[in-house]
Amino acid sequence: MQRLSTRLSDKEYEDLVKLSQQTERSLNDLVREAIRKFIQETLAS
Repeated sequence: MQRLSTRLSDKEYEDLVKLSQQTERSLNDLVREAIRKFIQETLAS
């Protein structure tokens, strides 16, 4: 698995942390899922 660093705005990070707490999923899981969905939607169009 490859490693990737990214920067988020304070608001984006806070929202991601809230979602992580609400769903009891890790930040990494949420980011990986978002990337997968984005790639699938982009390639499908």
